[in-house]
Amino acid sequence: MKTIILGLAALVSGASAASAASCSSWKSTCESRGGSSYCDAQFAKCMKTGTWTEGAKFGGATHTGLAKK
Repeated sequence: MKTIILGLAALVSGASAASAASCSSWKSTCESRGGSSYCDAQFAKCMKTGTWTEGAKFGGATHTGLAKK
């Protein structure tokens, strides 16, 4: 039972990551977290490089290979 629950949790988190696999979806996430000009700057960078770096407040993770849309 525990394995099934962990498997379902992995599927849900994987689905979240898949839905956030574009620059525009990360911009939406950034804006929902209260960012403003930071989100615009990150979006412009992402459209050039396909990479989004979250703010330090949210862990500072870098996401690469994003769709430039």
